[in-house]
This record gives sequence, C-alpha cells and structure tokens, in this order.
Amino acid sequence: MKLELENLEQITNQVISSIEQGKNDIFEITEKARKEEETVKYQLASLSSEVSAVINEVDSTELKEKKARQRLMDVSRKFEEHSQENIQAAYETAHNLNIKLAGLRQKEQSLIEKRSELERRLVSIREMVKKAENLATHVSIAFDYLVNNLYSVSHQLANFQQAKNIGYKIIQAQEIERKRVAREIHDGPAQSLAKLTLAAELWEEEISTDSSKVRECLTDIKKESRSILTEIRRIIHQLRPMTIDDLGLVPTLRRFCEEFNENNNIQLEFICFGEGSKLDKNIEVTLYRIVQESVQNMLKHSQATRGVIKLQLSKKLTLNIRDNGKGFCPEEVLGDISAEKFGLLGMKERVNLAGGELNIKSSLGQGTLINVVIDKKQQGEEYHD
Repeated sequence: MKLELENLEQITNQVISSIEQGKNDIFEITEKARKEEETVKYQLASLSSEVSAVINEVDSTELKEKKARQRLMDVSRKFEEHSQENIQAAYETAHNLNIKLAGLRQKEQSLIEKRSELERRLVSIREMVKKAENLATHVSIAFDYLVNNLYSVSHQLANFQQAKNIGYKIIQAQEIERKRVAREIHDGPAQSLAKLTLAAELWEEEISTDSSKVRECLTDIKKESRSILTEIRRIIHQLRPMTIDDLGLVPTLRRFCEEFNENNNIQLEFICFGEGSKLDKNIEVTLYRIVQESVQNMLKHSQATRGVIKLQLSKKLTLNIRDNGKGFCPEEVLGDISAEKFGLLGMKERVNLAGGELNIKSSLGQGTLINVVIDKKQQGEEYHD
C-alpha cells in the first residue's frame, strides 16, 4: 500500500507539472499576442496618419489639376491670344498634375487596402488574446480544482493508510497490554499462590505430626494471602481503579499521585479547581487515562524530577500535565505509529472521542506540557474503557 501511495503521489506530481507547463505555455502565447497587438496598433495608427496625409494631398492636387485643366481649356479656346510657350506650359502643367493625381490616388488606394488588412489583423489578434485569456482562466480554475482534488485524494488515502496502521497498532497495543497483565499475574499472585499451595502441603505434613505448629502455619497463610490480595488489587487498580466509579476523578487522581510519590523519585503535585463539579464517567476515565499515560511517559523517558498535574473543572474541563524533563519533538513522535510511540496517538484518540482537543508542547531541554480541553457540553462517542 505504501508503494502504491508513492506511485500515486509521483503520478499526481507529474500531472500537476504537465498542467502547470501548459499554463505557462498559454501565458507565453497570450503575452506574444498582446505584444503583436500593440505592434499592429502602432502600425495602424502610423498608417492611418499617412492615409490622412495622402487624402489631403489628393484633395489639394485635385483642385490644382482641375484649375490646370480649366486653364488649358481657356488657353486652347483663345490660342490666338496666347503664345506657343504659354499654351505648352498650360498643357504640361495640366498633364503633370494629372499624372501626379493618378499616382496619389493609387497610393491612397494601396494605403487604404493596407490599413484595412491591418484592421482585420488587429481584430483577429484581439480575438486570439481574448480566447487565450479565457483559456488561461479556465485552465487556472481547472488546475486549482484538480490540484485540490488530487491532493485531497492523496491525503484521504494517506489518512486511510494511517487509520489502517493505527488499527493494527491498537490490536498490537492490546496484545502487549494483555501480555503485561498476564506476566504481572504470573510473576506476582500466581507465583505466590503456587508457593502458598506448596507451603500448605508441607505444613499439612508438619501439622499431622506436630499440632503445636498449627497457629504458626495459619499466621503465615494469612500473611501470604494478604500479600497476594494486595498484589491482585494493585493490578486491578492499574486496569481500572474502583475509586473512579465510587468516589470520582479528583480523589482517584489525588490517590494516584500519593501512591506514585511513595514509589518513585519524581515528585508529582496535584492541583484541582472546582472540585465539586460532576463529570460524565466516560470523560472521567478519559482524563484518568491521559494522566496515567502521561505519567508513565514521564517516568520512562523524561528524566524529570518534578511534575505538576493541574485540573480545572468549569464550563470547559482543562487538564495540564507539566514536567521539567529533557523534552522531545512532538511532531516526530506523533508521526511515528510504532508500538512504543503509540501512547500519544492513543491519548489524542481518547480526547477526540470525548469531543475535546489535546495539544502537546515540548522542546529539547525545556520539558513537556500536555494540555487537554473538553467542553462539558460536548458528548463524545460512547465507548468502553
């Protein structure tokens, strides 16, 4: 599954890269079209000015040519009044102006045709720019939508894989806990009961021959039985303290800290505000398990000398667990779902089920703060501890 996710991520990145390259190509085409539009607009403006100048010159030459023809007609009608030189000059002037006018009209027509061609080209370029801009907009929208969806799919698959791994680790953690309890029972009460049974058999033989030892044997049996009972109660208390059902969370945590301080070098301080508040049993168990797991981590990993558990019972339940230990990187630990690092993830899952939020602040050499906030109005999903 991990390999499939890596392949999917690689394909996703390739698709995104290709689309992004397409976006860049469209952008370059649009920019080139805009530059060409500006060039054509400049050429068209220059050509329009030239056409206007030629038209003015044509109009002026037409007037001159008309006057020259009129002059030639007058001279021709009254040729006897004019010399041959005047007649020749009038003819040449009219002829030259006629030739010039024909050239100007041809130039005017050519420039008008060229201007019309540039105008059509400008319209075409503007349409291309508009289409390119629309295409770029649609591609950007599609790109963003596709990227978000592709990443969403990848993220969902990754979450699915993580949930699957967490499921496996939950089962694994349950098996580890069962082995631990079985080992404690085997090494503690079971061994003691085996010794007691063996001792009872030996005492039975001695009692049959020496009745004076009956009281001594019974005293030893009672002493050993009490020891076994104490050990069994300790194991039961670790699994589910009876005081949490009978007395509630606060007395249970206070007793937990007292017993911890008696048996360990780390000194725990318990502070509670709003002690009289009533809590949902599931939330009480959740908070107790958070404390239990946090203190175990403190004992195993933190190298701390002091810890403070602060519980505030108001509209929002706030639980702070702080130590002065060596600290760690929460991101690395939360990203590792191996069995030995599963405790923090399990804590987060418990708080989520209770409708709350758990935050961990820690850095190397700065100790650790675990903060839990649960709204008393929130109803977490029902579960059994």
